Amino acid sequence: MRAAFFRNHSIRWQLIAVGTAILLFMFAAGVWGYNEILNITFKRNSEYTTEILATIRQNISSNADSINRILPNIAYNEQVQEYLLEDDRLRQYEMYNKIEKLLVNLQSMKQGILGVVLVGRGTSSYNCVGCRDYIPFPEIPERTSSYYTGVQYSPYYKNYVLYVGVPVYDNRQTATVEQKIGYAVMALSLNAIVPSVDSVSSKISGSFYVLDRNLVIASSNDPKKLGEKPGPELETILLQGARSDSFRRDGEELIVHSEPIPGIGGRIVSVLPESELFQGLEEVQRLLLGMFVLLIAVMYVLYITITRNMLVPIQTFIAFIHKLRSAGLDHFHKRVPIEGYAEINILARQFNSLLDEIDDLTAKLVDSKTHIYELQLHKKQAELQYLKNQINPHFLYNTLETIKGIAYVKKVPEIRDMTDALSRVFRYSIKGEEEVQVRDELHIIKAYISIQQVRFGDRFDVRYEFPEPCLDVMILKMIMQPLVENAVFHGIEPSLERSVLTVGCRMENKRDLLLWVTDDGVGMEPAEREALTAGLEAANGEIPRAASQPHIGLRNVNNRIKYAYGPEYGIASIDSAPGRGTKVTVKVPAKGDSRVQSFAG
Repeated sequence: MRAAFFRNHSIRWQLIAVGTAILLFMFAAGVWGYNEILNITFKRNSEYTTEILATIRQNISSNADSINRILPNIAYNEQVQEYLLEDDRLRQYEMYNKIEKLLVNLQSMKQGILGVVLVGRGTSSYNCVGCRDYIPFPEIPERTSSYYTGVQYSPYYKNYVLYVGVPVYDNRQTATVEQKIGYAVMALSLNAIVPSVDSVSSKISGSFYVLDRNLVIASSNDPKKLGEKPGPELETILLQGARSDSFRRDGEELIVHSEPIPGIGGRIVSVLPESELFQGLEEVQRLLLGMFVLLIAVMYVLYITITRNMLVPIQTFIAFIHKLRSAGLDHFHKRVPIEGYAEINILARQFNSLLDEIDDLTAKLVDSKTHIYELQLHKKQAELQYLKNQINPHFLYNTLETIKGIAYVKKVPEIRDMTDALSRVFRYSIKGEEEVQVRDELHIIKAYISIQQVRFGDRFDVRYEFPEPCLDVMILKMIMQPLVENAVFHGIEPSLERSVLTVGCRMENKRDLLLWVTDDGVGMEPAEREALTAGLEAANGEIPRAASQPHIGLRNVNNRIKYAYGPEYGIASIDSAPGRGTKVTVKVPAKGDSRVQSFAG
């Protein structure tokens, strides 16, 4: 029956029906999978949150146990009992010092105990100046071992505190009936019981609250909410006793987890926006949607392919293709016969047109590719050669050695020293590897600066800031000297005052090296600095062809570094202001290699 039903419909209908069924199945599977991801995410977050809340509760219970062990020592101390029962003022005064020493010692047993208050039935009291106005003695139940009141602002301590108190009963041997004779109350800082939840907020998102028995916030990762209530929606959930629930606030769904704290009668609460819980799952959603769209595209392609290849008239087209492939280029000038159904006619015309375009494009593509590759190769070779060899230093180096010899014979030390320094610079530029250690570059900088100091006399001083770890880092040769030259000629030379030139480097993130040259010369106008920065960014590897272009040294250094290490490296920043000097910072990768030829000599 099913086979006959399908045979009664066209192939196109069958393909559409099967494709639609597959798409519906895949869509349902995607929705189910995404919901499973949401459920697993929610479950794991709930487990993790519950684990954290349990840890906080354990810490609070541990702190409460420490306080609970101290309170009985106060309430049932013989001296405290006598003090609370004593009505004679003079006798109370005599006993006060003993009571004070006892309470101070007990108070030191736990950090965070701000003070101890004793109140008797009559006039006897300790550390109680208006305490009945802000300590809720009536709330303390009878026969309790400890009772933690809610969070309150204490005018005495000028901060939020937590009071824990017990009723004191007469337990002397002479007492026939155990009667309540007063109260013993400790004033605690919130940190004494409630640990800080700042560390929790760094682990997971959302808000965390530690609430007292009145649902007042005793601790939170938002300190501004201390002493406030968390909101009516959350209070309703907590009063119902639910440990896990959700509510909406300002159009946002919030997930609530809570754990009771029996020791102090409070609760620990986690409130997490659903958007934060499922943050990042939008990528999964987009991925599933993209896969579904891709599946639709694939199904469509399959549908078109199967439809066309199952129709009998297509066999003519297939035969032509086979013949075309077997005959090769000799058959390439032939075209598909335009005959048959309308679909075949359209397909044949398009295919014939495609063959014509392929003929033209193939020839053009071969010519264009060849020409482009040749141009690119020549361009890169010319640019690299231009950057490395704007001048040929061999002749100058030999000439300088001759001048140096003449100066030595004629006993002119200034000329000898200058030519010696300049010879080292040229020898350094033409010998050795493309990359050198920072210490080698530093030696050449010093040689170059010595030449300029002969020229400028005492018009500027030099500072070197090169930490030892930086000296072994490998960098491109001759990238610091142009920066120094730029500072001397554009910053120090125009200045009429004595200047300071600073050259240094430092490591950054253990992966990169920052090199800088700073001068306190004339500086640059903002427009000039912006134009220079824009020029460096716009060049992006293009070489300045004219040596007269301003700051050509900076441009060449920037381009050489980008060619060698990639676009993320080069001149990182240019900081300058008129009258305050200029700082040029270069960023290169920090590469170390002990097998480096040194040019320090």
